[in-house]
Amino acid sequence: MSESIYDDLPEDQEQAFIYLERNFRSQLDESLKNNDQNSYDAYCKRKYMSAVIAAAKSLDIPGIKDSSSPYNDKGVWDAFEGFETDVMNLTIQIEINHARRRKKYSVALDGATKQKIRHYIEQIRMAVEESDIPQDKREAIFKKLGELTLEVDRDRTRFEIVADAIRRVARLSGDVEREAAEPWWKWIKLIFGEIDDAKEKEPQTSLPTPEERKRLEPPRKQLPSPKEETFGRDLDDEIPF
Repeated sequence: MSESIYDDLPEDQEQAFIYLERNFRSQLDESLKNNDQNSYDAYCKRKYMSAVIAAAKSLDIPGIKDSSSPYNDKGVWDAFEGFETDVMNLTIQIEINHARRRKKYSVALDGATKQKIRHYIEQIRMAVEESDIPQDKREAIFKKLGELTLEVDRDRTRFEIVADAIRRVARLSGDVEREAAEPWWKWIKLIFGEIDDAKEKEPQTSLPTPEERKRLEPPRKQLPSPKEETFGRDLDDEIPF
């Protein structure tokens, strides 16, 4: 497993867990492909479980972080199916929760609104082109305007991406005299106005605030430790019925 996957983790811990789990699962599926050795299958599944649990501990993912992986290949067959179900249960909850938050902090722009905003972005670009901003900063602003255009063209435009792009444009143009910067601020205000109007027109849904956000439900059961499995088998052996 390349260490580069850890360098590209999302900032959000839950999203980071999903990112890592999918990488671990992809590696597992690839290892199991066209393999007919049960012992190797067990080894790969145990390795996957250990990796997912380690990620859950590091990222503080409830339920999964308290699981334990089998210490040998023999225990994998009983434990893997339940573990796989528990991971799927939690990842689906994460995806649903994040999708609802994304909808709250984004807006779907219709074709006419997108066209207006693209026009405003082009006006900013022209104003920057005519300004005295140094060439390197000018190119950096053009890059941010390009990213802003791509965001506007998405199915749902995210508020934080728009705000970040505008903030960076303002910062890059900060060394320009106030009078020279004025021409494009009016276009920025118009962009925010279009986004605000579009959000106001969207049906309002009742979504929990971040403080009220529900915790993920833990798995139905915890994986038994090797000692508990041994104790249970010994007890069954001693009971004659």
